Amino acid sequence: MRSAWRDAGALVAHKMLGELSYEGLLRPERAGDPAPDGTLGWRLELVSGTVYRFAARRGAFDSWAVRPGSATRDDQPVEDPCALVVDARTELGLTGSRLADVLAELTATVTNEAARLADAPTAAELSTMDYDEADGHLTGHPRLVLNKGRVGFSMHDRARYAPESGAGFALPWLAVHRDLATFRCVSTLTEEKLLTAELGGGKLAAFRSRLGDPAAFVLMPVHPWQLDEVVGTLYAKELAEGLIVPVGESTDRYRPHQTVRTLANASHPTRYDVKTAVSVRNTLVYRGLATAATLAAPEVTTWLRSVHDGDELLRDHYRFDLLGEVAGVSVRHPLFGAIDELPYRFHETLGALWRDPIRTRLVDGERAISFAALPYRGPDGVSLIAHLVSESGLPVEDWTRRLLDLVLTPLLHWLLAHGVGFCPHGQNLILVTDRPGKPKHVAIKDFAQGVDLLDEPLPGYDLLGPAARADMLRWPAHLLAQSLFSSVFAGQLRFLAEILDVDLGFARPRLWALVRETVAAYRDTHPETATRFDACMLFAADVERVCLNREHLAGQGFDKIDRDDEFDVRFGRAANPLAGPDPDGAW
Repeated sequence: MRSAWRDAGALVAHKMLGELSYEGLLRPERAGDPAPDGTLGWRLELVSGTVYRFAARRGAFDSWAVRPGSATRDDQPVEDPCALVVDARTELGLTGSRLADVLAELTATVTNEAARLADAPTAAELSTMDYDEADGHLTGHPRLVLNKGRVGFSMHDRARYAPESGAGFALPWLAVHRDLATFRCVSTLTEEKLLTAELGGGKLAAFRSRLGDPAAFVLMPVHPWQLDEVVGTLYAKELAEGLIVPVGESTDRYRPHQTVRTLANASHPTRYDVKTAVSVRNTLVYRGLATAATLAAPEVTTWLRSVHDGDELLRDHYRFDLLGEVAGVSVRHPLFGAIDELPYRFHETLGALWRDPIRTRLVDGERAISFAALPYRGPDGVSLIAHLVSESGLPVEDWTRRLLDLVLTPLLHWLLAHGVGFCPHGQNLILVTDRPGKPKHVAIKDFAQGVDLLDEPLPGYDLLGPAARADMLRWPAHLLAQSLFSSVFAGQLRFLAEILDVDLGFARPRLWALVRETVAAYRDTHPETATRFDACMLFAADVERVCLNREHLAGQGFDKIDRDDEFDVRFGRAANPLAGPDPDGAW
């Protein structure tokens, strides 16, 4: 475990040097001639007097790719990211309790990474794992350095409920009086049909036998941590008065995804994934479930499916699959729910969503791989994306071109033809390949609070249900297009470009040339969207730089009244690699 702890600390510290330099919080200076791979030496002298040195090369969006193992602190190997935070606390603006909070969250992140590294599979092994099992081996958010803090989890909670633990657990079920709970589902389901499919007739009857008037209650699963830490305290009155009744545990066991609150059924793979409210703080927000989004999710799913099913490009040519949120239940706390000025986390304490699992969408010979897994590098040093390319039998350029087409063309079509912006970060996108590793199609998930619209009328918007219409946010075209820049171009492709270059010798400028070709090909073949394409400013010379760590380290957004209030994540601008090649060869 000591070795895994040191390795995890070094991994996080090197990532921190790169990402905090990318966001302008740290400002290294050049200190050496270029190496053959374009890597430069850099020197970072902090106000504290400590000097860090490392090797890195600049990439797309003015990013920094720090060479693993190259960093030193006063000429000693860097293995402790907490020391870096303390050394750089002036540059990072951290003092007092906020400094303590960051150090605690960082320690938790390293702890969870160490647990992952202690049992890390090779890329070849990961590629053959079930999608849900593989999710427990991933490194988490690629840009946020405090990405596994899970503030609220104890050591025992981590062993029970963290994805790295590999443990499964049963879900407690509650009966909540309909005066407090609201249930919604897609038209092809009913409450009875869902509960019977999820629990089985015998278990459902057993749960209802504990109720005097079963029809007066909504049955719902709850995360065991949430039941113990939140429901048992905030809802103590409702439990005492019989408005909320614990009715038992599921027979099925569930496995947590990286998001912690999304759980896959490990006992019955054809049953739905369940997304639960878990009031831990992880990355930028508390992971509860907002009432409006939870109840709107089935309407959003219904509308997206209707658009998809009526569009030949999405339905047939690309098989861009939608993992719909088919049912949701939300509970309004009778006291906290009536006080509007309370922080959002007190309004998101009890709810559940049922989502289509990717397992039921695969045909024989297909496997599902999270886009978040593609940068994964096993203990043998091989990355998952390099392994897939090698096993597929395709030339690296053909494989990469196919991947970019399968993900970018459908997302562009949704944005430009239908005015829909998803949140397509690595956890929400799923790559479906054949057994050797050739990309076949892409699926996407997370619609509640994850799908936005244009701030202009489109004919298809008229078909939105009232709850969806009221809840979905509207943005000008150039801001809705930020979902692509932040989540795909800067959030994924800048990392994959570095890996393909280092691992397979596929030059970074060639990847970005393929990106430009794919985006331009969409514009050329869909001239009817040209006006909206230009309004999205996809080929602008520069773009706003999204800086998630700045917001996270500042800690100002954790207790907002409305979690959708504007985050202060934009800082400066960066050259846009879609505008054209870099004269220095970075893209």
